[in-house]
Amino acid sequence: MSTTFIPARLEMARAIRQMTATDLAAAAGTTAPWISQIENVKKTPSPELIREFARVLNFPIEFFYRPVKSQPPADAFHFRATSKLAKKDEATARSLSTLAIELSDWIEATYRSPAPDVPELQDLIDSDDELAPEQTAEALRGAWGLGVTPVKDLLRLLESKGAKVYSAGGPLQAIDAFSFRHGATPVIFLNVHKSAERLRFDLAHELGHLVMHGGSLHVEPGKEKEQAANDFASSFLMPRSDVIGAIRGNNLMLEDVLILKRRWRVSAMALNLRAHRLGVISDWTYGTLAKQLSMAGFRRGEPGSDLRVETSSLLTQVMSDMRKRGEGFSEIARVLNVRPRDVQDLMLGIVTFAIQGDGVSRSRSTAELRDVSLAPVAELSSRRGSR
Repeated sequence: MSTTFIPARLEMARAIRQMTATDLAAAAGTTAPWISQIENVKKTPSPELIREFARVLNFPIEFFYRPVKSQPPADAFHFRATSKLAKKDEATARSLSTLAIELSDWIEATYRSPAPDVPELQDLIDSDDELAPEQTAEALRGAWGLGVTPVKDLLRLLESKGAKVYSAGGPLQAIDAFSFRHGATPVIFLNVHKSAERLRFDLAHELGHLVMHGGSLHVEPGKEKEQAANDFASSFLMPRSDVIGAIRGNNLMLEDVLILKRRWRVSAMALNLRAHRLGVISDWTYGTLAKQLSMAGFRRGEPGSDLRVETSSLLTQVMSDMRKRGEGFSEIARVLNVRPRDVQDLMLGIVTFAIQGDGVSRSRSTAELRDVSLAPVAELSSRRGSR
């Protein structure tokens, strides 16, 4: 363990626990100005005070001595509904992002996982020209060989392209979703407290930001780019020719929407809007359906939906491999110098099972997280060998 206290870790710990400097000062027996001077590298806390920080914030003391090697750019953070977002929630998101980067780095160092393959727009079209969201979505589908068929499991598709997906459903529930690139690796956070259909749309929305804007952390606040990401998501999940072919010539009714939305695994409202924008239903039909869907509760959820929430194949496989070796969340927590609960929170709602307890094995895994078929699902190979 390093013997140098890292001030950024104190600010990070406060943000994750959502404690103000005043709260921490009162609980640790110091003052808020003293906390501020410590975090601004003007004062160095005593070993006794550092132990108090660790106790109050419920972090292993080693956390405060762990160097911060990489962080998302703090000056480029942007979230949807920024005006409604408390500053403490923004700070929590930044700190969780740093923790997610450290977990991603550990996964990359421990497993052979899929290489990043989520291109930015200029690389996708080999040009610096701008492209409309619909054409961008079509170009990405073409590059990934998806054709115009519905995407069965978007989360696993993104993981097979090297993306890391985490949950913001633990200490942070005020943000819909956000994304950024850690080097070449796309990182996406989801608020898992939504319907399966809306989670898929959030994933596609963040994919749009990653391709068109470098990630939602790099998007200047404004409706234009948010609408572009929405248009991309709609186009990517519901390809133009597939929707037109399924609906054209039909007098679309409520029952049809409830059946067809299962094809693309989207919300009823999203399908109604997409059909209208493609011109396959009239203004009157769109308005009538919107009113009917709203009255039936579809503005806030998906009543009667049997669509299962998509889960992380990669993280589930990592935890499965660790369980086989007698390890679990506690082992990852020791590596990152956090609590097991902090690791669990990053996986909340997107891992199919929880592993409690601790293991004794400390050997480095050589399991491989890879594609084994044309299906966009990352599989954990049982083959073990030298990395």
